[in-house]
Amino acid sequence: MVDLFDLVIQYYFHPATKGSNSIKKVLPAILSTSTHLQDKYLKPIYGRHGDVTSLNFENLAWVEKKDGLIIDPYKKLPPIFDDYDRETLDLLFQDDELADGGAAMTAYAYLQFSEMSPEEREKIRMALLKYCELDTFAMVLIFEYWKEALQSTAQAEEVA
Repeated sequence: MVDLFDLVIQYYFHPATKGSNSIKKVLPAILSTSTHLQDKYLKPIYGRHGDVTSLNFENLAWVEKKDGLIIDPYKKLPPIFDDYDRETLDLLFQDDELADGGAAMTAYAYLQFSEMSPEEREKIRMALLKYCELDTFAMVLIFEYWKEALQSTAQAEEVA
C-alpha cells in the first residue's frame, strides 16, 4: 500500500495548493488541471443511481465551475448545523461546514459525548459519512489524474 501523501510530497506541486500537501488543496488543483476529470465529473454520474455508485449522495456532478473556475468539492458538502447560533458553532468548528479533518474529529467527538436529539445525531452522522466518502473519492480522483498523466507522458515518449 502506498500513501498518496508521500507521493504528493515527493512528486507533485501545483501553485494553487499554495505549498500545502493536504488532500483538501491537492484535489481542487488537480481538478483545475485535468480536462479528463473535468469532462468526466461535470456530469452527474456520481450517486446512488449513477455510473459511480455512492451510499451517501444522489446523482452529483463533483466538478462544477463558476466564472470559469472549479468550485472546491469540499465546499459542496452540506452544512451540518442550520439551527445553532454562530457563537455555539464557533466553539465547535471554524464554520458550519465539515470540510477538514479537525472539524470531522470534533464532530465525531461531539456525536459520541454530547446530549442531542436523534435528528441532530443523524444529521452529524450523515455529514461525517459524506465527508469521509469525499476524502476517499478524492484519493481516487488524484490516482485517476496521475494514471492519466503518466499514460499521456508514456504515449508522447513513444511518439518521440
